[in-house]
Amino acid sequence: MNPRNPFFCLVFIVLLLGQASAARQGPPPPTAIVLQHVSVIDVEQGTLLPDMSVELNGDRIRSVVPSATHKPAQGARILDLTGRYLVPGFVEMHAHLLSHPWDADGNLLPRFDRDSTLQMLRLLLAHGITTVRDPGSETEAAVTLRSLLAKGKATGPALLTAGRILNASSFNPEPFAVVKDEAAVRDEIRWQAAAGVDFIKVYSSMPPELVRVAVEEAHAHGLRVIGHLQRTTWTRAAELGIDAVTHAASWSPEYLSEADRPGYDQTLFGRVYWLEHLDLKSPAVTSMADALARHRVSLDSTLIASHTKFWGNDPRYTKHPQLGLAPEMFARGWPKGSFTASWTDEQYRQAQAQWPKALALTKLFFDRGVLLTVGTDTPTPWIIPGVSFHEELRLLADAGIPARDVLRMATANGARALGREKEIGAVKPGMRADLVVLRANPLADIGNARKIELVIQRGAVHQPRVLESGSQSH
Repeated sequence: MNPRNPFFCLVFIVLLLGQASAARQGPPPPTAIVLQHVSVIDVEQGTLLPDMSVELNGDRIRSVVPSATHKPAQGARILDLTGRYLVPGFVEMHAHLLSHPWDADGNLLPRFDRDSTLQMLRLLLAHGITTVRDPGSETEAAVTLRSLLAKGKATGPALLTAGRILNASSFNPEPFAVVKDEAAVRDEIRWQAAAGVDFIKVYSSMPPELVRVAVEEAHAHGLRVIGHLQRTTWTRAAELGIDAVTHAASWSPEYLSEADRPGYDQTLFGRVYWLEHLDLKSPAVTSMADALARHRVSLDSTLIASHTKFWGNDPRYTKHPQLGLAPEMFARGWPKGSFTASWTDEQYRQAQAQWPKALALTKLFFDRGVLLTVGTDTPTPWIIPGVSFHEELRLLADAGIPARDVLRMATANGARALGREKEIGAVKPGMRADLVVLRANPLADIGNARKIELVIQRGAVHQPRVLESGSQSH
């Protein structure tokens, strides 16, 4: 064709205009997805909305309306979920994704294992966890992993992370940073803030004066502070403005009577003595719970982390039916790397006898209005990523917390504790499309939360190949 031909020129101009128009319009919009005829659970109210249609557009929830009145967008992908239940994606508040694995003798290796980390992430997502908080990790690697997940370069939940854990003792393996004075605390927090962490974590050896400095410096950078505390009581930490505490108890001697304190050996087995002599009705204990509630300090009790220690010799863990799901580089070291591997049968018996007191303490926190969330401390010994989250839900129910409240803890409370309640934790228009489709109603039995059919993260539908084979009773 002659390029000087007027007809050729006209065709060429039309083609150019079409390309320019396409460039202005951008890529075609994503196909809408409609979850039709599904029972939506309002986790805040603990109520059921039957026969609803939830329309997703991209990574957001577009609408939540009765199926009878819903008109799907043209070309929408329709998923008929009759007889199914829809809840927000679960929030795991305590997973150390870059933990160093053990060798077969129970010795920690010098660095994290990438394949194990990726396997953990896939397991978490398969069990309905769409958001995870890592409360202590190698700063730079954790921020990089968060970015890879956000960009879809790795498969797993959305990640929010702390950096290295601030520690006032000389214990300094990864991921700990030794900070023994105010200047060191401020310097480390400024570095982590510049690196882009979401939280700051302070450890059990930190005295009140350094916790105060950490809270002040972190808040100046817009960062929340998580505490695994013992030297500083939870009561004092709440007064200092800490945002979150973690694990079943603070184990601080101040919560025991003066007569019982001399007998308290602050070791792992000493926690059995602490529980045995703890008076749940004492002013020290009730005022601690009230301080956490009043200052809106969130708490992930990680009951599974205590249970796996108190039952560390029990076949329910050593021969767990889903042990094969755990990353091999962790599971191989758990028998000798377990924190209670050296306990005698009598020590295990004494610990197990105090388990009802641990559950009662968690129930006390619930009754007094503490913002409880769900975390597991995976992948420490016998805590299988993903699987353990649902075991934690069962333990919380064993403590006497109703199923609807446990479900709220696993979703909306986690979102609130992360400061993401306007983005995740509810099935509402405008929220991120992080959802879990269940085959049974978790309001009737929290064990039904593991009966997962689909996991939806940022609008992408996943059909997990790794599903439950039944929970172990506790």
